[in-house]
Amino acid sequence: MQLEFESYLKDKFPHLLTESSVLCCSGGVDSVVLFHLMLSVSKTFVVAHCNFNLRDNESLGDLEFVKDLCEKNSIKFYSKSFNTKKIQNTSNKSIQMVARDLRYDFFENLSVKLNINHILTAHHLNDSLESFIINISRGSGLDGLTGIPGLNKKIKRPLIEFEKVNIINYAKSNNLKWREDSSNKSNSYLRNKIRNKIIPELEKLDGNFLKNFKKSISYLKISNSVIHEKIDELKTDLIDYNRNEIRIKISNFDKVNKEAFLYYFLRDFGFTDWDTIFNLSDSESGKKILSESHILCKIKEFLILRPIHEIKKINQIIVDDSSIVEINNGKHVKFTITNEISRNNNNIITLDRDKLKFPLLLRNLNKGDSFQPFGMKGSKKVSKYLKDKNISQIDKGSVIVLVNGDDNIIWILGMRLDNRFCVSENSQKLLNIEYY
Repeated sequence: MQLEFESYLKDKFPHLLTESSVLCCSGGVDSVVLFHLMLSVSKTFVVAHCNFNLRDNESLGDLEFVKDLCEKNSIKFYSKSFNTKKIQNTSNKSIQMVARDLRYDFFENLSVKLNINHILTAHHLNDSLESFIINISRGSGLDGLTGIPGLNKKIKRPLIEFEKVNIINYAKSNNLKWREDSSNKSNSYLRNKIRNKIIPELEKLDGNFLKNFKKSISYLKISNSVIHEKIDELKTDLIDYNRNEIRIKISNFDKVNKEAFLYYFLRDFGFTDWDTIFNLSDSESGKKILSESHILCKIKEFLILRPIHEIKKINQIIVDDSSIVEINNGKHVKFTITNEISRNNNNIITLDRDKLKFPLLLRNLNKGDSFQPFGMKGSKKVSKYLKDKNISQIDKGSVIVLVNGDDNIIWILGMRLDNRFCVSENSQKLLNIEYY
């Protein structure tokens, strides 16, 4: 196995032979074998160990074992202890997912601190098969059926194409010692059930089951690669980028398989409700779907994708017209006494200074707000005005209004002045208000 390992590194991860890496070692047979295999080709690695304090003295025994292993071989050792159960109680994740997040956060932070670009884990082919079965049970797409990737940014998995039996045989033939995790025998976890019950039955069906699985994974990866290349080509033809939004003209779906394109395009933005997404193009204008990071909305003949920006609560009091007022995110309102009326600029208005009653208020749009749009007769709901201006539901949340001391809206910033504050023949003092 050692010769195969060296050959695999030279082919897939040649940098690991000369550059430093963080080797993640639990003390189990997989990570101990990876430790010794790396030791045979390079000593330019450090070891990281997590103590999740889930198995009392057994967890402490793992920590001492890995620490002693590193001391005997002159390898730097780093560890971190977690109160995993307490952390899990404050989240909605399983204990396994919490431990996974803690583990990878520690590895990443350590690699940054040490200026190391490679993080090594001891995942192997059997782990990949377990993930494959789990993803099938959860209705995964093709990406989830290509197994655990050997390379994922900083994460490298040098054992990913090796079978568990070969790892154990290597450990025994070299008289290696390792720690047994008692929780691996429990079938209360889904992965353990698959490992201890399902996979042994599959292996009985065909003695070459794992080798055949390895071939299937390679074919699936090839197919997946072809699909991704095609989707990238379609993005160029179907998608328009405009500042912070992405637009897809609904009629473009006539050229492609709509469901396939939307799935491969939108999954990277955290969307999962595929039935609703596939039907969005046939829904009424204004309907939207949210992920944790993005909003997908139908606006007339387009599907529009935008990142979700937290709408900051604006409640800014302006006591007089002598200063520049900062609202948020670099946006300002500036007051300037003037003798001329500003024209043809939505971001500057000129009004009658004597009609203002201080303090003024800058705030977000409220439900039911109305005003008297300049150049129009009568009053109008601000929401109706915005709809007529084709301001989407996505953008309404960022609308700011300037309100007079008598609660009348003076200006929808960047859009329209209220008639009640416009300049007339009798105006004595003119005031410019600029929004920039």
